[in-house]
Amino acid sequence: MKKELKFVLLADVVCSRKIENRDDFQKNLVKVLNEINKEYNEGIYANFKILKGLDEIGAVLENFKHIYKIISRILDRIYPNSMRFALVYDYIDTALDSKDITRMDGPAFHRASEMISSLKESKSFFDMSINDEGAKPISALINLILLFKDRWTDRQHKVINEYEKELNQKKVAKKFNLTQQGVSQILNRTKWKQINNLENQLNDIICNYNESVVPVE
Repeated sequence: MKKELKFVLLADVVCSRKIENRDDFQKNLVKVLNEINKEYNEGIYANFKILKGLDEIGAVLENFKHIYKIISRILDRIYPNSMRFALVYDYIDTALDSKDITRMDGPAFHRASEMISSLKESKSFFDMSINDEGAKPISALINLILLFKDRWTDRQHKVINEYEKELNQKKVAKKFNLTQQGVSQILNRTKWKQINNLENQLNDIICNYNESVVPVE
């Protein structure tokens, strides 16, 4: 039986039963997953797919250097809904050659499912297990950032998402019928600049850690 060490990412939709327009949610989720599969293709072994109706998604990765970017993209696109994510480095021993996550199984999937259950109890957003202590501070930092962003209001989320696309306060102000000062106040109140700097540092830390973990072929 063929088996290999791979990075398995599973994610569970928070309170999925409360989603009102499930068709629209599913279409939006499929769209963002397809975008991620295309953009990060080189680092993906088995594409992101919906696994259980609207409850769970997953993918098998060759590396995890873009993990926060991927998580952040998904959360931004499904807002105001949310997800919990578990990343595990362990063996896959079923249907590995199929490259179809819906057919795969193994210890990596079992551990990731257990971590998702633990996240539900702790009400955290993310955990990762890479078989050493280096993952813990990364998990902590990701959770701190996501917990802080989770406190933003709906209005703040929308303004910040638009600002991150435009990087122009005047354009954002016009779209939301605000003054430029109003946009500036939202950015200041949400600590957007500080969080953005933390996210950039986090992505560098993840890339460096990934290089120390992923074997060079």
